[in-house]
Amino acid sequence: MWNPFKKKEETAAPETAGKTSKKKSIEERLEKELDSLPAALKGKLKDPAVKKQFIDIAKRMEKDGVDFKSIRSMKKWMEAHKAEFKNQGDVPKVQTVVHEGPKIGRNDPCPCGSGKKYKKCCGAGK
Repeated sequence: MWNPFKKKEETAAPETAGKTSKKKSIEERLEKELDSLPAALKGKLKDPAVKKQFIDIAKRMEKDGVDFKSIRSMKKWMEAHKAEFKNQGDVPKVQTVVHEGPKIGRNDPCPCGSGKKYKKCCGAGK
């Protein structure tokens, strides 16, 4: 009799049962579950460098025996390895643009030398 609760490995022939239980690689599992990820993370994983870093972290977690189904164990592992990942994502700081020289007023002569007021010349439309 057919049992819907039996696993496929149990119903398969004995010679093929061992072949189906083979673990999938991190890359294959990531591609399979990419649709279920949040949109922000999914967008970032389109960048190959970010995707590689994500896969490397997942491989290290798997090597250390972290249970991927338990968020608590993944957070615990990330907290323990926080110092290692802190320096990897360094982004150079954006410099603020600082104008040198005096600010040009609307009614001052235009600096281009036309003799018109700034608001009628280069400042028009601002």
